[in-house]
Amino acid sequence: MTKHAYPHDYFAELYRVNNGDPWQYEQRWYEKRKREITLAVLPYPHFQRGIEIGCSNGVLSAELAERCDYLMCLDANATAILKANERLKHEHVEVVQGIVPFDLPNESFDLIMLSEVLYYLEAPMLQQLINWLNIHLSPQGCIVACHWRYEIAGFHLNGERVHQLLKQQLDDHHYLQLKDHNFDLDVWTSGLVSIAEQEGLG
Repeated sequence: MTKHAYPHDYFAELYRVNNGDPWQYEQRWYEKRKREITLAVLPYPHFQRGIEIGCSNGVLSAELAERCDYLMCLDANATAILKANERLKHEHVEVVQGIVPFDLPNESFDLIMLSEVLYYLEAPMLQQLINWLNIHLSPQGCIVACHWRYEIAGFHLNGERVHQLLKQQLDDHHYLQLKDHNFDLDVWTSGLVSIAEQEGLG
């Protein structure tokens, strides 16, 4: 599998015909609601080091930046990177253009966000990403995955299959599962007791 497996033309056309916001992140209630739910399930109020894999134009990134001391935002599309850089003018946010899984960093992270991205990968690339996740989550970290459940034209995977594979192959504790009619949302943690127990209520 080479970097050419990434569908450059598909995303270039999406961003070109939709003015840099193919999914209307700021306009659609569906996207705003899903974002709020995703942020609400984070098991910690704050993180030292976070990474958003597939950051698109940075709408979710801007809210994650408020919860992280350092946030890396990674996307392969040049227009997405341009829009994210325009939006994320924070010293503690780094926007990086790169292809997953080939350009993933070697550092560990306390928060790894995977939102609406993994079904675009071919199976061998997804396997490499899962291997990376099993190595690069910090001892007190969490992985959050949120994906549209149904088929996406032109791609082999869908959200339900992606989440099945994550549940089968991630080494960390499966902390939370939420099944919306339209999307799956799952959280994995390493070494986390319940939130109530963290605050002495367990």
